[in-house]
Amino acid sequence: MKRQINVLVVDDEVEVCNFFVFLLDDKGYHVSTAYTGQEMLQQLNRQSFDLALVDLRLPDTDGLKLLEQIKAKQSQCQVIIMTGYSTVKTAVDAIKLGAYDYVEKPFEEITDVERLIEAALKETECMSNQKHTHMVEELADNGFICCQDSPLIKILDLAKKIANKNLTVLIQGETGVGKEIVARYIHSQSPRANNPFIAVNCAAFTENLLESELFGHEKGSFTGAQSARKGIFQIANGGTLFLDEIGDASPGIQVKLLRVLESGEYLPVGGEKFQRTDIRVIAATNLPLAEAVASKKFREDLYYRLNAVILEIPPLRERLCDIELLAYYFARKLPYLDAREDVLIQPETLKMLFNYPWPGNVRELANVMARAVVLAERGKITTDTLPDIIINQRKQETPGLPWLAGEDTGEIIEHFSQVVADNLASLPVDLNDLTRRLKEAQYYIIRRIVQEALARAQGNREQAAREMNCTTRVLRYYLNERG
Repeated sequence: MKRQINVLVVDDEVEVCNFFVFLLDDKGYHVSTAYTGQEMLQQLNRQSFDLALVDLRLPDTDGLKLLEQIKAKQSQCQVIIMTGYSTVKTAVDAIKLGAYDYVEKPFEEITDVERLIEAALKETECMSNQKHTHMVEELADNGFICCQDSPLIKILDLAKKIANKNLTVLIQGETGVGKEIVARYIHSQSPRANNPFIAVNCAAFTENLLESELFGHEKGSFTGAQSARKGIFQIANGGTLFLDEIGDASPGIQVKLLRVLESGEYLPVGGEKFQRTDIRVIAATNLPLAEAVASKKFREDLYYRLNAVILEIPPLRERLCDIELLAYYFARKLPYLDAREDVLIQPETLKMLFNYPWPGNVRELANVMARAVVLAERGKITTDTLPDIIINQRKQETPGLPWLAGEDTGEIIEHFSQVVADNLASLPVDLNDLTRRLKEAQYYIIRRIVQEALARAQGNREQAAREMNCTTRVLRYYLNERG
């Protein structure tokens, strides 16, 4: 006998609830409705649900809080957020918090809503580990090599979900993390996939050349313009434009980009008539644009136009679980090296790869492995095949933290050592209790270090992160998730 599918609709508009009852009852699903957050909680306590359609704005609460409550009570339940256009950015935040997807009201195409519901219910049927395995395999097919526990998984999952939304995307991350690859992935998963994808590096052109490249020019509009030329906004019409290093665009270019994003219109250089374009813009930067806005180096209005969705690609040093997979991938798959399938990376070599900070990220690792394969004998990649900068690295116990030798830290370490000594003196020991006490001591040490670093930096998180030789992302993790 086929299992009954339970769907919960949470919306303060009676018409919306009735619409889904009519739509889904006909498909054999059991539909429950709630008009407030309180009613929703009562429904969750009565039965389990496979899918919840939740309005982002309710009289007594908001959809993000309801999303958290649903996931806390029934983690297997998929959630689709319903939103008006003015709250799309918040709906994207909901996906980051665990929502399956969002749909805009009023519903333009009922078939699109039905397809979204069917896809969400299929997701519910899959076990969590099966989902991640499928995701890893799919990403590998698209050129992303990562493990199931990689922080990249969530980001690319979000990228896939927003691919079919006509939203601008801002991709942030250090040089070499693969921002253009992520942009191409979004394009490939979007309805624009059969149309052009064109990448432009804003830092590679002067202002006049970039303007001509993007918007085209008329004959005689400047010296050397012997004929009219189409710009990328015309050539890539219907497709995707990837603007790399957007932070280096001049103020004049920023103004023109803002007009295109707001109205879909642009004026060719030397032209007198505005032209229209239907193009999706994905921008990328290795610099924090928010800081550029604060220092008046980047237009605030353009920044908010670009960042409908922000994807922060983590550096390789925060993806340690991916390094071995990537190293073998580059060693075996580099097309210009005639690489061998029997390549073996020695354990000591892997240890050096794990300890290296990878300032050039994935691109640097690819170059290192290309060198290693060339120098390897009989397919064995030893430490001798690595560059000197990796071989000669010295991992200090407390890099960048000379103040850790202070009296307070000595007391912390003494406390940590005492936990071990107490348990050694009282064998047999409760290992669970020992683990708990050691974790408490560990978090106490980290908390003291973070507090001290922030105090010395007068609350400046970037400066504090530099003192601790970590990224601001790692610092935010300890501040937000570790308290």
